[in-house]
Amino acid sequence: MSSISSTSMAVLTAAIEDYRDITPPDEATPAGLATRIGEYLAGSGLTICPDSEA
Repeated sequence: MSSISSTSMAVLTAAIEDYRDITPPDEATPAGLATRIGEYLAGSGLTICPDSEA
């Protein structure tokens, strides 16, 4: 298992908070949150890499 850098954690936290602030609770979905996280990661220059141990 790899660790998450403090920069990555800050990006994840910002994406989650943004999604929760903007999206009405009755319209929120796990897929919507995952999409928002992906957008934030891509916008920050970070990449998503599958865990090679999986």
